[in-house]
Amino acid sequence: MTKADTNTVQSMDANAADFASPYPSLTIALLQQNTANSKAGLALSVVAGIMLLLISRQQLPPDLIWSWLGALCVASLVLWLWLNQRPSPLLINVTATICALFWGLASILFVTSGQLENALLVAAIIIALTTAWPPLHIQTALFRHLFSFTIYIPLAASLCIHFPPQSPIFIALLSIIYIAFDKACRSYRQNFIDRALSNQRAEENSQQVVTTSKKITSLIEQTPLGFIEWNEHREIIGWNPAATTIFGFNKSEVLGRTTDFLFEDKKTFLMQQAEHDLFLFGKDFSGTAENITKDGTKITCEWNETPLFDDAMNVIGAASFVEDVTDRVKMQSRIKQQAYFDPLTGLPNRHRLMEELNRVISLAQRTQNFCSLLFIDLDHFKEINDSRGHHYGDLALTLFAQRLRKVIRTQETVARLGGDEFVVLLERLGTEGETARLQIAQVAEKIIDAASEPFVIKGEKFQISCSIGIVFFNDGAADGKTILEQADHALYTIKREGKSNYYFHDRKLSLAMQKQMELLERLRDESRAESFVPFYQPILNSQTNLINGLQVFLRWQKPDGDVVETHEFIQVLESGSMIVDISLSLIEQVCKQINLWQGQGLWQDSQRIYFTLSLRELEHTSFVTQVQEIMRRYGTKPSLFMFGLHTESLGKLNASLQLQLNRLSDIGCGLIIDNVGYQSLPLQKLRELQIETIRISHRLMAETKELRARGIWSKGL
Repeated sequence: MTKADTNTVQSMDANAADFASPYPSLTIALLQQNTANSKAGLALSVVAGIMLLLISRQQLPPDLIWSWLGALCVASLVLWLWLNQRPSPLLINVTATICALFWGLASILFVTSGQLENALLVAAIIIALTTAWPPLHIQTALFRHLFSFTIYIPLAASLCIHFPPQSPIFIALLSIIYIAFDKACRSYRQNFIDRALSNQRAEENSQQVVTTSKKITSLIEQTPLGFIEWNEHREIIGWNPAATTIFGFNKSEVLGRTTDFLFEDKKTFLMQQAEHDLFLFGKDFSGTAENITKDGTKITCEWNETPLFDDAMNVIGAASFVEDVTDRVKMQSRIKQQAYFDPLTGLPNRHRLMEELNRVISLAQRTQNFCSLLFIDLDHFKEINDSRGHHYGDLALTLFAQRLRKVIRTQETVARLGGDEFVVLLERLGTEGETARLQIAQVAEKIIDAASEPFVIKGEKFQISCSIGIVFFNDGAADGKTILEQADHALYTIKREGKSNYYFHDRKLSLAMQKQMELLERLRDESRAESFVPFYQPILNSQTNLINGLQVFLRWQKPDGDVVETHEFIQVLESGSMIVDISLSLIEQVCKQINLWQGQGLWQDSQRIYFTLSLRELEHTSFVTQVQEIMRRYGTKPSLFMFGLHTESLGKLNASLQLQLNRLSDIGCGLIIDNVGYQSLPLQKLRELQIETIRISHRLMAETKELRARGIWSKGL
C-alpha cells in the first residue's frame, strides 16, 4: 500500500462511519470481512451470555437472567438470518449496536454489591468478549469507540458504584485495556487493508497481464504481417494465419521446424549473419530475402526480426514479422524501368545514358583509357514509318535494337535517345589513340553491316542503313552534354557527305561547318514547313515570246519577315529530312495558286510548273503518293508539273530512286534533267529513265558562244 493510499484510508476512517472507500474492491473486501466477523460476533456473544448465566445463576433472580439471555439469543438469531439474506454496512452497524446495548445492560445486571469475585468474573467475561469480538477489529475508529464506550462506561460505572474503594483501580485497568485494545484494532485494520490492497493490485496486474496477452495474441492473429516465433534452437514455436497466407504452410506443418525450408536452397549469408547477431548479440534485424512458398512459388519478403529475452536478459528466442513485398518490388522495378529504360526497345533511355556517360568520362579521366560515344541515326527509316505506319516503324526500331545489342559487348552501354537515334558507349579501349580509333572503326562497321541487312516485317522486306557520328576521348575536357553534341555534329557531317558511313568528330571544326550547324539549329527551332514559300520565274517560248511555264524557287520567310534565298540554306536542308516536308508544302502552295489563277483566267493548260527535286525527296518512299494526294485534293492535273533533277544526281540514282522517278512519269508528270553539260552525262541513266526534256547548263551555253565566235561550232558538233 502506498503512502497516498494509506492517507486516503486514514482520512476515510476519520470522516466516515461506514465502509465506503475510493477503492471499490477494498470496499467489497471490507464488507465481506465485516459480515463474516458480525456472524462470528453473534455466536461469540451468545456463548459469552451462557457463561454469564452459569456464573451468576446463584446470585441473581433466574427470571431476569433468562430473560436477558433469551432476548440476546433471539436478537442474535434474527440478526444472523438477516445478515445471510442482505449483508450491508448499515446492517453490520445495527448488529454491533444491538450487541453493544445487550452487553452494556449485562454490566448493569450482573455486577452486584458485596460479590467482588463474581463482579470481577463478569467484568473479565465482558472485557474478553469486547476484546475478542471480531466485528470491532476492522471497523472504523469512530464506530469502534462508540461500541467500546457503550460497554465500558456501564461496566466502569457499575464497578465504581458497587465497590467505591477500588474505583481508581478499576478505571485505570479499564483505561489501559481500552487503549491497548484500540491500538490492536487499528493495527489489525491497517494490516487487513494493506493485504486487501496488495491482493487487489496483484489481481489487477495479473488481469492486466492476461488482458495484454490476449490483446497481443489477438493482434498477432489478426495482423496482415506474418508472425513467426522461434526458440533458442531456431525451431518455430509460433505461426499466425498471415504466415499461412504468405507461405501456404499450416501451423501444424511448421511447428518444430527451422525456417530453412522457407528458402529455396539455403539462407543467404545476410540472413545467416542476421540470425547470428540475433542470438549472439541480441541485435534487431531488418532485410529483404527471396523465399519460396509451399507450392514452389518464389516470392520476395521483408523480414523484421527482434530477439526475445528472459528475466536475466538471456536470448531465449526471436520473433519475426514477415511481409510479402513481391508486388511492391515488381512495381519499383517497373517504375525504375520506366524512368531509365525505353519502353519500346528495352534499352536505356537518355536519362540513364547521361548517368553512364558521366561515369565513363570519370573513368577515362582517372585511367587515361580512351572511351568513345557512337551516335547512330537510321537512314530511310522515315519512309517505313510514313508508308506503312508507326507499327511497322516500331517493329523496325525493335529489330535494329536487337541487332545492335548482338554486335556490342554485353558490358557496353547501348541506349535509345528517341525516334531513330541510338547511342553506343565504348570504354577501356586502351591508352593508344590509333589503336582505340581502329577498335571503334571496327565496331562502327559491324553496326553498319547489321543495319544494312534487310528487315523482314510481316513478310515484307525493307532496306535501311545507318550513319554514325563518333567522339572518342580520354580526359575530362568535355562534359556529357558536350560530347553528345559533338557526336551529333559528326553525324550531321556524315549525313551531309553521304550516308551509310561513320565519321570521327574533329574538335577543330571549320568556321563554315560551325555556321552550317548553327543554321540547321535555327531552321529546326524557328521554322515550320509553311515558313518556306515559292517564288516563280517565268519561262518564255523563244518562238512566240509567250510564257509557257514557271520555274519554282524556294525561299525562307523568317519570323521577322525577312526572306532568305535558297543558296544560303538549301545544302543544310538537304542534309536532313526537313526538305521532304518543305517540298510537299511548296507543291501544295503551287496547286492552290494554280487554282486561283485558273479561276481568274490567268492560267492555260499548256503551261507547265518546273519543280527541282533532290535525292532526299526520292528517298522518301511515300513522296509520290503524297504528291498524288495533294493534286487530287486541288484538282490539279499531274501533267502540269515538270519535276527536274540535276545532272550530278544521276550518278547517285539506285534502283529504288529510279523507280520513284518512273512512278512520277507513270502518274503523268514530266521529267527534266537540269544543268546538262556541267558534268559528264551518264547516257545509260537517260535511257533507263523516262526523260521528257533536258536543260542545257549556262556554262555550256557560254562555251557554245565562244566556239561560234572562233568558227569552230558546226552543225555536226
